[in-house]
Amino acid sequence: MTLSRALVVILLVMNLTSIHAQQHGSLLEEITVVAQRRVENLQDVPIAISALSESAIERADIHDLTDIATRVPSLTYSPFSPGQNIIALRGVSSNDDGAGTDNSVAIFVDEVYLGRVSNINPEMFDIERVEVLRGPQGTLYGKNTIGGAINIVSTKPDTEQFSAKLRANFGNYERTDFAGLLTGPLAENLAGKFSFSYRNRDGWVDNVVLDKKQKDDDVQAYRGQLLYTGESTEVMFTADYNRLDVEDMARIPQTQIVGALGPIVDQYRALCGTRGPKCSTNPSDGFAKRDAWGVSLHVTHDFGVGEVKSITAYRENEVDWEMDSVGVSIPLTDDILDKTDQFTQEIRWSGNTDTLNYVIGFWYLNEQTNRFEMFDILADKNISGTDRYRQINETDSYAGFSQVDWLLTEGITLTVGGRYTYEKKEIVNNAVAGDFVVINQTFANTREETWTSFIPKISLTWQPREAMTIYGTITKGFKSGGFPAAPTTIVDTEPLAQEEALNYEIGLKSDLLDNVRLNTAFFYTEYEDLQIQSFGPRLGCIEDPTTPQIECFGVFQTFNASDAEAKGVELELTWVPVENLTLSGFYSYLDSEFTDTNVPGSVFEGQTGNDLIRAPRNKYSINAEYMLPLNGRGELTANISYRYTDDQRGELEPYAIQPSFDLFDARLAWNSPNDTLEVAVWGKNLFDEEYVTHLYTIAGEVISVFGDPQMYGVSLTYRYQ
Repeated sequence: MTLSRALVVILLVMNLTSIHAQQHGSLLEEITVVAQRRVENLQDVPIAISALSESAIERADIHDLTDIATRVPSLTYSPFSPGQNIIALRGVSSNDDGAGTDNSVAIFVDEVYLGRVSNINPEMFDIERVEVLRGPQGTLYGKNTIGGAINIVSTKPDTEQFSAKLRANFGNYERTDFAGLLTGPLAENLAGKFSFSYRNRDGWVDNVVLDKKQKDDDVQAYRGQLLYTGESTEVMFTADYNRLDVEDMARIPQTQIVGALGPIVDQYRALCGTRGPKCSTNPSDGFAKRDAWGVSLHVTHDFGVGEVKSITAYRENEVDWEMDSVGVSIPLTDDILDKTDQFTQEIRWSGNTDTLNYVIGFWYLNEQTNRFEMFDILADKNISGTDRYRQINETDSYAGFSQVDWLLTEGITLTVGGRYTYEKKEIVNNAVAGDFVVINQTFANTREETWTSFIPKISLTWQPREAMTIYGTITKGFKSGGFPAAPTTIVDTEPLAQEEALNYEIGLKSDLLDNVRLNTAFFYTEYEDLQIQSFGPRLGCIEDPTTPQIECFGVFQTFNASDAEAKGVELELTWVPVENLTLSGFYSYLDSEFTDTNVPGSVFEGQTGNDLIRAPRNKYSINAEYMLPLNGRGELTANISYRYTDDQRGELEPYAIQPSFDLFDARLAWNSPNDTLEVAVWGKNLFDEEYVTHLYTIAGEVISVFGDPQMYGVSLTYRYQ
């Protein structure tokens, strides 16, 4: 699928639909966000933000970050497994999944932080809006947001009347989805809501060795809320539960350059031929199971001169997954058990005067993670000769933050903010060197370290007229240090230095002629001490073919990659050229590189001048939506979407390149006159693109995980109000 082909389709739709449309000055939809901890029009917020509404999420059949990433500038999502999710924004990401490290991009659900790498991809159901804030966001967020923040906002209980919604999806590969919610007043000043989501689908990969299907889908999610609204006080209690249980991710070998694993590509092709990623040869079974639940209490009180908000939350997350790592006759398995308990408390005071808006806050996190990982060439957890390690980490993080918006004169606002963070981690390591090669020393120790940082921000905003915002911002970002996963020897348990970023950005947000919206951001970011994990062969493996295979397999290394930089531009456009027709899309250009980076002992030690990992240079999308009234018989709505992501580095090896890909989706829906019933037919990846969502290296060879093939089906939605 090429861009020119997508443009032809979209132009054809425009020409056909314009027959039924009349030119007029259409007004653009107003989008509200809470990116600055208060409700604002997105066009007035001097931050690079992309927002997906509830209707956009449902139309696109979005269930997790996989589909969001292709719809947002400079954002990538790369799942090694459901228990190891890697998010990158503007070239910065974290791929160490150990108990003692954090993410570069922070995820918040209803303002509650999701800390672990195994729990940062929640089920997207009952969602009012998803906001993606690009670049460091330290002065209004208590936790690490060096790359950016993703706010997932659920719908609130309806305080006015009872309403309900039920949705069913049926598709190929025996897909069956059900979701719904009930909401309404329960008593005076008290409202409630219960929502659920259930997804089930057969696997689309045929494992010809195990004679079974892989890459299936089995997810359940539930959320209950109680909302009390008094004269000056609002109290919201939320409880949620998520469960996932799926088969192996079906790894596909891509190269046999080093040879330490043997002719793995030839072995794969001997069994699968040219069938591509719909065929796998994993010799051992695998699975991923995740159970996550949490409760939170939001209390807001208006004192007249200001408002105080308290957010208290507790979460538990447990992941058990076992994956075949190579994809052919070598039964190399990686087995992980990861359990995390997390408590967070945030208190904010906000207010305003004629010339000032201000927020002052305090944030606290206690996170306890118990992680066990085992490596072996046999799929048997009971074998004593396996390499294995356990990390038990406890993190205490404290932060005080404040931001003030000062109206200097009509249309010109100065924003000044800052956050001070103190973070302490204590980790217990216990490693056993078995018969494998990943852990080289049996040892046990305890490490403790603290990190502190002050993060300032200054921004100047000019609004020359209504619906136009021009801003310039200088801000820092911070991610605390930590302790590496899979320490090979006791020396490798030394703490990592903290990451820091300095971001310069100018942006424009404008609504033009009442029917054109153009948002643009130009940025330049300098990174210091990025934390990078690599798993690769040692020196001599490629240059000298006589090097023992045991030396070529590789070891985990997590290190501070010294300095890096990223610069780019992001454009988002919405255009309503004729009545009922909306065209939208984005383009992002990202130029990133390591400026002073060496990987000690690696075959590819020198990384200076190379692109950052998971940093595609070009990304863009084109979307069209047309609504056709049916003269009192409801309306038809047609949606088409084309999305392109450039190739990108997946690992430090120069040949470990994740290829570019493009996706094309379409949907046609009929809504009844009173919007009670909707019937839709839809298709995703309609041209059956074979595309890689994640790749990694073992013994210098590239192994890939592929995204979903062509999917299609019908959905039914019933609304009662």
